[in-house]
Amino acid sequence: MGAVREPERCRDVFGVLREVVVEDVGEFVTPGSVLEQRLVHVDGALFVRKYVSRAAGARDPRRYDLLDREVRAGTRLGQVFKRLYPRELARLAAYNLDVEEPFALLHAYHGEPAIGPASRFAEDERRRFEQELFRALVLTAAAGVVHGAVGMEAVRWQEGRLQLVDFEHALRVGDPRWDASSPDGAGRTGARADPRDDVWDAARLLRRVSLGPHADGPVLDRARDPERLRVLLDPVFDNPVELRPRAAEVLAALRGDPSLPPTTDPEAGLGPGRALFDQVSAAKGGPPSPPPARPPRRGRRGLRLFSLLAVAVLTATAPFGKGARR
Repeated sequence: MGAVREPERCRDVFGVLREVVVEDVGEFVTPGSVLEQRLVHVDGALFVRKYVSRAAGARDPRRYDLLDREVRAGTRLGQVFKRLYPRELARLAAYNLDVEEPFALLHAYHGEPAIGPASRFAEDERRRFEQELFRALVLTAAAGVVHGAVGMEAVRWQEGRLQLVDFEHALRVGDPRWDASSPDGAGRTGARADPRDDVWDAARLLRRVSLGPHADGPVLDRARDPERLRVLLDPVFDNPVELRPRAAEVLAALRGDPSLPPTTDPEAGLGPGRALFDQVSAAKGGPPSPPPARPPRRGRRGLRLFSLLAVAVLTATAPFGKGARR
């Protein structure tokens, strides 16, 4: 029996509605993902399909939020880096969150989970890993995205190249955050997602790669860390988030590549529309009421996304499965 081929309706990262034929290839697992995953073919290209089955959603409704976050981050990254997408970041191709079993399609990942090769790194490979990791965070920060779960489980490695994947815990910069891993962010009322949350997580990962898994315990005992590591990471661990160095500063200390691909502001064209909305609201007797804390759910299970369709849905894009990548 051949592979199952099924037509699927979905939207790309610009909101353009598409219909594609998806051919199942087989099971796929990554250590940093909670969601179910399959490898699939679309238009002859390989993709990762993340989804929430009916059974899994009934057992753990939290999975819908994880998929929402993956899509929210992926659409933002795709819109910001639409001209030349960086290979350091997982790339969302399409999604449909309004069906009974919502899903996202991501371009096939590079390499293998870093947890294997990282244990065998030579000195030059370890230095390269450090540079690649913080370069990935420079890119997410440039897009206004906080990954939220940077760790060995969320990075892949292939011949000196790193890829950051599994954005299931991602937030936009400034979003309320209740699960920040750094001590000054965890559980703090009013805490907001900051790119330097990821810097803390990445610093812990660097210690683990340099010193071994024992260095990644709940208490960071850095008294015996090598001097190079202390000089690099003490400013991260010893400062609250607002004084912590940004990823670009750590990358500069590592002498990594600071260049960025061309970026686009997805909200740049929304100014006139917002101004008109404000004028109409003022003419009606005042500014609009503030939105509710949680937007109402809609459809079978609803959406909780930010500005997925903030750009015009008729934006021209490359054919599905194609597009520039640096």
